[in-house]
Amino acid sequence: MGRKEKKPIYKKWWFWTLAVLIIGAIAVGTGTGEDNTAASQTTPGTTPGIPLTPTATPIPDPTPKPTSAPAPEPVTYGDGQYKVGEDLAAGEYTLVSDTTAYFEIAKDSTGSLDSILANDNFSNRSIVTVDDGQYLKINGCIMYAFADAPAISMEDGSLPEGMYKVGFDLNPGEYKVIPKESGYVELSKDSLHTLDSILLNDILTGEQYITVENGQYIKLSGASLKMK
Repeated sequence: MGRKEKKPIYKKWWFWTLAVLIIGAIAVGTGTGEDNTAASQTTPGTTPGIPLTPTATPIPDPTPKPTSAPAPEPVTYGDGQYKVGEDLAAGEYTLVSDTTAYFEIAKDSTGSLDSILANDNFSNRSIVTVDDGQYLKINGCIMYAFADAPAISMEDGSLPEGMYKVGFDLNPGEYKVIPKESGYVELSKDSLHTLDSILLNDILTGEQYITVENGQYIKLSGASLKMK
């Protein structure tokens, strides 16, 4: 009995079946590897497998931030004549001077003595009230609206000569008036500077006490007022 001839391996059915399976596995493995490579790429500083959280971009606030504006400088008036109601508003004003100064309130601009309603020479400061239609002349001083006047400079705890409003520049109460040699003190009910405004006045050669009330005005010349 003769020996049966052995077929080559590539002619056997299982060889080609195995070859097909191996080729298919290689194809699948190659495609899966590419996908895994792409999926495994991460941004530096992140954890693989965790989706990236987008960074929030701040939204600008459209509301403007308020800024503190510097306080406006007070309006001042220098030497000259002013018509009340046109050049300045009617009301109360403080006149401030480093030397002897002068003011005059007139009912018209004729310049006659009959036109003058009030006038005065003063040192340091004075206070006047003017109405529409009047004329105010000032010389040797700076004028402020009453509420804008600079702070009073006191000497040795005393108000120097000048004019002051009780309840604003000093408290009501009793004070001592101290003349330098011969002094003058006047207490008024307003700042119109008319004879009807004066409540009392006196020439001093020595120290004297005076009592003042809210709303009154005290005028000192050649004298000071000792504060409490």
